Amino acid sequence: TFSGIFKERRDNDLVHHSGLITIDLDHIHNTKKVKDLLLADTSLETELLFISPSGKGLKWVVAIDLKMADHTTYFTAICNYLEHNYNLKADRSGKDLSRACFLSYDPDVYINPKYIIQ
Repeated sequence: TFSGIFKERRDNDLVHHSGLITIDLDHIHNTKKVKDLLLADTSLETELLFISPSGKGLKWVVAIDLKMADHTTYFTAICNYLEHNYNLKADRSGKDLSRACFLSYDPDVYINPKYIIQ
């Protein structure tokens, strides 16, 4: 999970929250266009953005500030923001803090440059 470290992969077993949240966007017809939209949006800091394992969606990992709101509140707010601004519907089942996220091969993955050691 991107959202934290757990004793076991259950919400109640959270040891430390990472300050990251994963948004799952399924059934995207033009993943390149949506990737470009999300990367151009400065409202949220994209940490990682890649095509989902199905090849028909996106996984969007963004930074959140837990001093401002909790994980669930952020999840709801981001989903509402995406729907209102881009008519994108996130998979609401992804709100669970301990939800697993599989990585996939995406030659055009976006990794926030702050993580790249030069």
